[in-house]
Amino acid sequence: MKTNTAWMGDAASDPSETDTGAKAFGSETKPFGPDARADFMLERGLTYLNHGAFGACPRPVMGAAHALRERIEGQPSRFLTTELAPLLRQTADRLGHYLGARGEDIVFLDNATTAINAVLRSLVLFPGDDILTTSQTYGAVMRTLEFVCDRAEARLIPVHLDYPAIDADSVVQTILDAVTPRTRLLVIDHITSKTASILPVAEIAAECAERGILVLVDGAHGPGMVDTDIDAMGVTWYTGNCHKWIGAPRGAAFLWTTPDRQPFLRPTTISHHVSEGYTPAFDWPGTKDFTPYLTVPAALDYRAEYGEARLTAYCRDLAIQAGAHLASEIGTSVGVPPDMTGFMTTVKLPAAFGRARQDTANAIRLTLRTDHDVEVDIQAFEGSLWMRLSLYVYNDMEDVDRLARAINAIRPSS
Repeated sequence: MKTNTAWMGDAASDPSETDTGAKAFGSETKPFGPDARADFMLERGLTYLNHGAFGACPRPVMGAAHALRERIEGQPSRFLTTELAPLLRQTADRLGHYLGARGEDIVFLDNATTAINAVLRSLVLFPGDDILTTSQTYGAVMRTLEFVCDRAEARLIPVHLDYPAIDADSVVQTILDAVTPRTRLLVIDHITSKTASILPVAEIAAECAERGILVLVDGAHGPGMVDTDIDAMGVTWYTGNCHKWIGAPRGAAFLWTTPDRQPFLRPTTISHHVSEGYTPAFDWPGTKDFTPYLTVPAALDYRAEYGEARLTAYCRDLAIQAGAHLASEIGTSVGVPPDMTGFMTTVKLPAAFGRARQDTANAIRLTLRTDHDVEVDIQAFEGSLWMRLSLYVYNDMEDVDRLARAINAIRPSS
């Protein structure tokens, strides 16, 4: 029976005929800010400045996911046993074209943390091996690194990156200075979660390649925020979420693996096809909801309505402007330099809010949420409290003004 792929939009056609236009041009007319907000299901009155945490799926993409679920329920056995595998590969081809990668090197998982677990728990380490990472590595990734190093009696070296006095050249040099003759692997963020800083992964990867060091990039925030020419990046593995900035439903991520490492990689869930090669091993982990993966093409189609370059420019310019404006309004400073800024930025909270403890940060965040209907991430880091603002197509400067007013309203008196 012929597979009906109409719900996939452009996914079923030649990706070279779709993403070239979608990524570069799009309609160039779809509005940003409050007009774009109508495409999202965010609560009325909510000032949402935390898109980077869990994403927010557009209505058209949610509609595509719903249509797909209905299709699956029409004949579950046929879909899951016959139609799913080729559709996953078509989706990987479409995503690969967008990312600058081959679809055959891409597999889907629920989130970047799961992908990183698959890589690290497949890696054979020996006592005395060194693994490098940074002081800004995401917490779940750090815990995974600690687990695999403890199990293998390997040494984990978290390299301290200065913050907020961060710059790309110093990041490269600081990491290289920590390399030892026993360094096997570097685990590095593309965009850091805590500090929203874009790191120079291609430059770092080139230096690591000369030293025979494998590189795993945690690109949880990368796809949809920055250009990701993965094939040219020179890394060993790259994982990214599709439910953050690309705009797929939650539970959609990918792992790219350089071809010569694919035979050594296994998913965290061992299932029927684990011995049949890289993509079969990952494509069927067992019965689950595959619609977040298969809705990635619909998310790419939605982005194309803005025009990729136009969307990127709007969100990045807004993040830079938002950081400077908020810092001025509350009398503090921005943590990320413009050349390392994507769709997120960080702004220091005034010292009047007290000691830099995570319980303090959580309490401030809860007050903003419950008393002012403002959602923003707050972290205690490097001796200060920092707000991380995530700006997407539905945000504008009025959102930033509302946050500034809320911060000044709850600021403790000196």
